[in-house]
Formats: sequence, C-alpha cells, structure tokens
Amino acid sequence: MNRIINGKFVFALFLAGVSSFLYAKDQIYTIGVQDYENYLPYSQYKNDVYSGLGKDILDLFAKKKGYVFKYQAYPLKRVDGLFLAGKLDFRFPDNPYWVAHDKKGLNIKYAPILKFTDGVLVLSKNKGRGIDGLKKLGMPLGFTPYQYVDLIKEGKIQKFENPGYDGLYQQVLSGQIDGAYANTRVVRYYWGKIKGVSEFPIVYDPDLPSKTDFHHISSFKYTNIIDEIDAFMKDEKNSAAIEELKRIHRFDQEE
Repeated sequence: MNRIINGKFVFALFLAGVSSFLYAKDQIYTIGVQDYENYLPYSQYKNDVYSGLGKDILDLFAKKKGYVFKYQAYPLKRVDGLFLAGKLDFRFPDNPYWVAHDKKGLNIKYAPILKFTDGVLVLSKNKGRGIDGLKKLGMPLGFTPYQYVDLIKEGKIQKFENPGYDGLYQQVLSGQIDGAYANTRVVRYYWGKIKGVSEFPIVYDPDLPSKTDFHHISSFKYTNIIDEIDAFMKDEKNSAAIEELKRIHRFDQEE
C-alpha cells in the first residue's frame, strides 16, 4: 500500500515538474505590430505573415530566454488602442513620444531596438526648396508628423494620409503632394533594393524638419522582460549576431 501511495506521490511530483518546465520554456506573449506591407528592412506584413529585421532580433532574444512571441498585426491606430487597453502584452515599434497623451497614467517601459529617421521625401528636383515649398504633406495612415503639427493646425500645410507606402510614393511622383513624411531608410530600401534603381526619383530633404530616434519595444504589463531585452541589446556578446541580422536584411547605417 505504501509503495502505491509513494508511487503516486512521485508521479504527481514528476507531472508537476514537467508542467513547470513547459510553462517556463513556452511562455507565450503577444506583440502588437503594424500591418504595413512595404516597411522593409524593419518589417513587412504580407499574406498574413509578419517578418523583418525587428522581428528577427526579438526572436533571437526570445529563443535565448525560452519565450515565444506571437506577433499580431493591425492598422497603426488600432494597435495603439489595443495595446493601451491591455489587450496586447507588448507594442513594437513604439517610442515614448508617440501618442504620449494617451499613455498618461501607464507605467510603460521601453527598450531601444533599431534607429530610424522620419523626414520629408521630395522629388529630387525639388530638394532644397525649404519649408515654403511644402504646402501638401503626405504620410502613411496613422503617422503623426510631430514637427509639422502646428503648421497643419494653422492651415499652412495640408495633411494627406495614405494606407500604404506604394500609394504615398505615387502621390509624390504625380505631384499630388509636395512631399511625404516617412521613414528615410524604408524609402531608400524600396527604391534601391526592391526597385533596383541607382538614382532615386524621391529623396530625403535634410533641410526640412525631421526626427531621428529609435524604434523601441514597450510594455506596462511585463516591464521585467523589457529590462531583459534592454540588457540583451546592450550586451556585447550579442553584438555579432545582431550585426549579422542587419547584414542579412541589408540594414544600412546611413540616415
């Protein structure tokens, strides 16, 4: 009788141990991401599949820690709403300055992942014309051109949103808008790597207001994991693997 009881007790302990191991090794977290089709090298959402450099870096971290990240793609404004409502565990990419007013009261932590510059792209022949030549400004749907918000409110610049980068480029090329507020690296990747042209018809105008910062991953539910990601990105032991991913995704260092 004692042997049977002891056997059941040992088996119960075994099951508990296996359960704890599986839980520790298969913790699944949701990351809200944007559903832009052409946002390479940062990301791409095509045929219901999310990919890109940002995902690969985060998955590299997750593999080392025994986590599983599930990426859920939505339009930009919707992913913000779902994240702030606590229906997503993490938000990527994010930035402390984005929708800052809506984030008040939330203890959100951030870890920087990839550098970016958002600026105005114009026809190459129009580069250097200055702010007075910018009357109609396009941008991806959901983007906020913080450097131009006051000018838009004052009616000095008209704002035009486009659901995709392809449509945004066409608006610039056709003259429907004077410039497009967008990620400068994404534009270079599109024309240089996807279209394969040597002279870009649309170029970044550095004389116009722009913003250089980092794409972060953020969370207020799992701030401890944000700390782990931050340490992972800063650890020189991981530098070689991260740089190799940047090389594979052709993430140039030029802004």
